[in-house]
Amino acid sequence: MKTQLSREYINDFLYFVIKPDENSTNGDLICCSGVNVDRFTPITRGRHNPMSNPAVRGLQLIQYDIMALALEHGTTAKTIRGYKGKGLPPTEELWSTASLLIKNAPPSLPDIILNHSVRELLKKIDLASTRGAALPDTLLSPRELQVFIESICSEYALLVA
Repeated sequence: MKTQLSREYINDFLYFVIKPDENSTNGDLICCSGVNVDRFTPITRGRHNPMSNPAVRGLQLIQYDIMALALEHGTTAKTIRGYKGKGLPPTEELWSTASLLIKNAPPSLPDIILNHSVRELLKKIDLASTRGAALPDTLLSPRELQVFIESICSEYALLVA
């Protein structure tokens, strides 16, 4: 397995895991992602109808972003139904998850995907929730991002209560 292509960004709110496809010898990657619907509730509560949760919709839109990034880097990505990564999702709460197969990915693509996807997912959730939070300009570590999101959730939980 080509561990140099493996990347993990996991906390209690979201995850992106990119790893080589064990069934491929062509440099194919599996990209698993998810958002914790329960943990994002203080931010999204009252901001959507039951069929259009901002966290879930944000993850759906990020999947299209990843497909576009793959195309920009000379490869393709397609949705994989029913794929379960080991140990994912990381908690027993309600998660929305998605998986993509990225064909013959260049070595630079996993870092590009992570950097883009984590930051853009937060932006999409914030925009759809109409909260206008001041979001980080750079990619924080998974733990730092978790603390940041927890602080926003605490702030909005007090406003709603």
